[in-house]
Amino acid sequence: MSNLSNKSKLTFFGVKRLTGGVGSLPAATNLNQQPERGREMNNQNSSIFRSLTQSRLAVSFIALGTVSGMASPAFATINNTVTVTGTPPVGPNITETADEEVSLEAATPSLLVTKSANTAGPVNDGDIITYTFTAENTGNQTLTAVSMADPHDAGASGSLSTISFAVASLTDVDSGGGTNANGVTTGDSTDNSLDSVWDTLAPGDTITWTATYTVTNADFVNAVGGDGTIDNTATGSATAPVGVADAITDDSDPVSIPVTAVVATLAVTKIATPDSGYGVGDTITYNYVVTNTGNVPMTNVGLVDDVTAGSGSDPVPTLETLNNTSGNSADDGLDEVVNTLAPGDTAEFEGTYVVTQSDVDTLQ
Repeated sequence: MSNLSNKSKLTFFGVKRLTGGVGSLPAATNLNQQPERGREMNNQNSSIFRSLTQSRLAVSFIALGTVSGMASPAFATINNTVTVTGTPPVGPNITETADEEVSLEAATPSLLVTKSANTAGPVNDGDIITYTFTAENTGNQTLTAVSMADPHDAGASGSLSTISFAVASLTDVDSGGGTNANGVTTGDSTDNSLDSVWDTLAPGDTITWTATYTVTNADFVNAVGGDGTIDNTATGSATAPVGVADAITDDSDPVSIPVTAVVATLAVTKIATPDSGYGVGDTITYNYVVTNTGNVPMTNVGLVDDVTAGSGSDPVPTLETLNNTSGNSADDGLDEVVNTLAPGDTAEFEGTYVVTQSDVDTLQ
């Protein structure tokens, strides 16, 4: 009759404790070996430790890097010892063993952040830009407390809305019985839905957030800080397992959306009705129409009419009607100047001129 047993242990290698500034120590020993071998190695280690000069400074745990108060494994192995036992026809049982060590992949926590917008621009006053942010766990360890931040363009006059989870916020590679590249399920991503920080993000899974920004008129006037674009770069952050890294962060590529260039233009027309047949003492009435043909509001809009051929007094245009079609024009009525004339709106003025004898005598 024979028996076959398999004992497995997870052993970390590459961790050494030094009590001297220089020198070398043997690699960590698998203490699952035979007792005699263990005692031999322990005696050897003790001898080496005693030989280190006591005046040298103590150095804490050293592995791949130094972490205060903690040793970080350089790599880990799964150790297996298989034992076969059999009973021969004559004599004692026969026992043999075989060992195998399999190293694990290194811990590589990683986060990939992307950001996109629903428009390439140019955008206008009142347009709403919707931003989409994603954070994908591209490492091999589960991440926690995954969050997204975006300082937005400092030159923009408005504010970015709260960054919140999208309607379908989780893209789960394991959903519906799916598997990872190795054909196994790597874990589940979960969240308690109490805030905009995702609680647990498994390798390969992705979280999506959205936020909006409403373009303001001041964005046009200021050319959004002078460069004519609304610029954004988002930053995602997460927490890796204890002892691996303090924080995992990644910045998205910049997203730049141009704002329509400022066009500040006015158009004016002037009409006299009728436009002929006037004699000495007749009054000519002029009608003026001013239109904001640009894309930004104009303020303090007024007229000056100079007589270039005639001896009478210059007409003095007075404001008659403000056609506030947009609802964004305004005037206080205190003078003949329109306080604010919005794009597309018009203002009507009127002025008069009295024909003189000199005009009849000389303007023939």
